[in-house]
This record gives sequence, structure tokens and C-alpha cells, in this order.
Amino acid sequence: MPIEIHKGLMEHSSAGLPKQLKILFLTNRSPYPIKDGQTRRTYNILKGLASRHEVHLLSLCETPSEAEIENVEHLKGFCQQVKLVPAPPKTLSLAMVTRLLRSLLSSDPYTIWRHYSREYARQVRIWVSATSFDVVHCDILPMVYCVRGLRGLFRTLTDHDVSYLKTKRLAEQIRNPPLKLFLYFEAMKLKRLESRIFSELDLGVVVSELDRQHFKRLCPGGRFAVVKNGVDVRAFVQDPNVVEPNALAWVGGFHHSPNDEAVKYFIEEIYPSIRQVRAEVILYIVGGGVPNWLNDLAKGDSSIILTGYVDDPLPYIQRAAVFVAPILSGGGTKLKVLEAMAVGKAIVSTSIGVEGIEGEDQEHFMVADNPEVFSSRVVSLLNDHDLRERLGANARKRAMEQYDWEAIQETMSKLYQTAKKQSDYVV
Repeated sequence: MPIEIHKGLMEHSSAGLPKQLKILFLTNRSPYPIKDGQTRRTYNILKGLASRHEVHLLSLCETPSEAEIENVEHLKGFCQQVKLVPAPPKTLSLAMVTRLLRSLLSSDPYTIWRHYSREYARQVRIWVSATSFDVVHCDILPMVYCVRGLRGLFRTLTDHDVSYLKTKRLAEQIRNPPLKLFLYFEAMKLKRLESRIFSELDLGVVVSELDRQHFKRLCPGGRFAVVKNGVDVRAFVQDPNVVEPNALAWVGGFHHSPNDEAVKYFIEEIYPSIRQVRAEVILYIVGGGVPNWLNDLAKGDSSIILTGYVDDPLPYIQRAAVFVAPILSGGGTKLKVLEAMAVGKAIVSTSIGVEGIEGEDQEHFMVADNPEVFSSRVVSLLNDHDLRERLGANARKRAMEQYDWEAIQETMSKLYQTAKKQSDYVV
């Protein structure tokens, strides 16, 4: 359900223009350089808000590259203030084990403890005391520990996916019994957190209408607005001259476990059937953190091309005749799929891969939830140029109409201008 914006509630300057807000923007990773779907969304929302308002960025910093001078200066080019605080280490260590054990004894899920920084929470309090912010934007669920204790401020939380549902789906796919048990326990605690936190804060921002419906059932007292994931439709464009008629493409880094799971599923259960029919097929796998099992497999199979991490996945998406998204778990809308739609690619995906995207099976993409159907649909697209063109054109048109970052940035700005007081927000 769309939000209703009441123009009469808008704050205006003497010139009659919407008031510029002061926004404190909190996130768990620096949004630049862009590395994946999360940072791509965060960067675009941040930049869109900063082009219209005064934005102060306070972020955890996970890697040395995030803190390099040129990257910080890039962010300072549009943010009023930028500060990066070192994130807790993610490698196996005594500190990490301690966090895990503390989470088991806590009502908070591990995702909170994994990102908990006493210094970061202290910096939030200092910044809030020093500046009269109109909005505190918490960009992702794990950082909510910084804002739930604040009072007298308009606090928002963006949930990039329904976290408990994503974790539950992952638990269902995992075969390791101790890990499966831990993930089910984590999903239970995430569900409890998500069922309560949105009634404590002023506004929940979600990425799709489907997610909004999930959250309204989970937290009936919460207030929610949909601000979609998007794509730069002016950058992600078609190039018919580089399309390779036998090429498939996947995009997604392997640090995210649903991506590892998806590629393994595709290679073990789908790809062999495709090769039986189209022996000349090749598969581009674009993403960093390639696991050993996949490196070993690719050494003996010249049809599997591993690119590793790339700054720009566009050239590989453009090359593909068919883009594949065999995703079995996770949540939220997948930016990789939106990018392939913008490039005008024929897409074969599981239902989860296109979850939350406004499109129809066999009109904007093809949906396949078992290996046999998935492989047959890929083969049919490889064999039918006209079908590929039709699906790709429809996908591109839908991306331009519904998922253009510029329009989404404007939606986010207007949302904060009109709904920064709880009484002004209407669903």
C-alpha cells in the first residue's frame, strides 16, 4: 500500500521550498566503495538524501579500503560530516567467540552483538548531543542498538529484508545440525526483535510491498513505508554488440551465504542438464570470495569462468544471453536482478530470487523452482532469440518505470519531509 503524503503538513522555508532537514545517517559499513547490493542501496539513498538535505554520516568501518583518504573524501563531497569507527573484527578470534556466547545468553540476536561497538554507540550519543537532528536514519537492523535508547528524536529503521525470515530460510537449507539449530534459534530471536522494535521507533522503511505486508503482520503497531531498491537505469544499459549467444551470467559475492548456496545448487543440479543440450554453453560467475570448492571445480571445467570481485559487473551482464538467479534463501529484493532487468536481459530465477519485484512470470522474467524446470527454461531462452528479446525489453521497461534510483531518492526525501513527525505519517 503506498504512503499518503499530505502537502499541508510539509514544513516550508520562507521561499516556499521544502525545509532542508538535518539527518544523522548510521550504517554498519561504509557505503563507498560500493561492493555489493547492500552498499549499493546505502550509497544511493545516502547520496540522494545528501543532495537535498544536510546529512551527517557516522559509519562502522570493516576494511582498510573503506578508510582510505580518497574514499572518505568522496563521501565528504556530498555529506556535511563523515566519521568512520572501526567495526568489531569478523575473523575467528576470542573476541568473536565471546560475542557469540554473549548472544546466546542475551535476548538480542547474534546479528546485534556481531556489530556491537561501544565506541560507535558513544559517538552516536556525542553527535546527537552536539547537533539538533531532524531525523536519525538507522540504515540496517544490526545497528538498532544505537537508536532504541534515544528519546525525543524522529528515529527510522531500514530493514533491507525480513531478517528473521531470511535466517529461517537459511536454516532450512543448512545440513550441519549444530549450525541449523543455531540459525533456528537466531531466527526466533530476530522475529521477536522485529515484532517489537518497529512499534518503539517512529518509522520502518522496507524495500517492497511484500516486505511491508510481512512486517504489518509481525508488528501491527508499527508504521511502515516502502522505499524500493533501485538501479541506475542510465548506467545499466544494453549493448547488443557484445552479447555472447551461449553465455550465462551470475552476479553475487560469496561472503553472503545465500549466494554460495545458489551457485552450488545451480552447478550441481541445473548446469549439467543445460550442458547436455547446449554443450557450448559457458557460465560467468562474477563475485569475490570464491570458495575453494568452486575454484577447484573451475580448474577442470573451462566452461566455468570465475571473474572474482569486479568493480563493475555491467560488462559481464551485458555479455550474457541469459542471466540466472537460482537463489534458495535470503530476503529482500535482489539488486542483481534489478540490474539485469535494466540491462534488458532474459532472466531465469527462483521465486525467492524475484521476491518483492513487481513483475510477472514469462512476461518480465521466468520463474523456476525445481532443477528440471530451471534448466529447461534456460535452454528455451538460449534457443529462442525472439523470446529473449521480448522478455529483456519488458524487463528493461519495468526497471525504468519502477526502479529508477533518481525517482526512489526523491521518494525517500519527501518521506522524511512529510513524515518526520509521527502524527504526520499516514499509511
